[in-house]
Amino acid sequence: MKVGPNLALRTAINALRDIVECARMPNGIPLSDDERELHRLSADELEMQQVALEKSSWAA
Repeated sequence: MKVGPNLALRTAINALRDIVECARMPNGIPLSDDERELHRLSADELEMQQVALEKSSWAA
């Protein structure tokens, strides 16, 4: 299977959003409010990067 940048970013964003939603790491460790916010902000940043990547791909 070949994973391109868009799919890799979308997968990471979805994983981060799932972590934020359930307030737990995949291994079950609970997250503090600050840790949840860090994951939320990280997902937001990756989403902005994905949009920029898609726009640059359209221009190419």
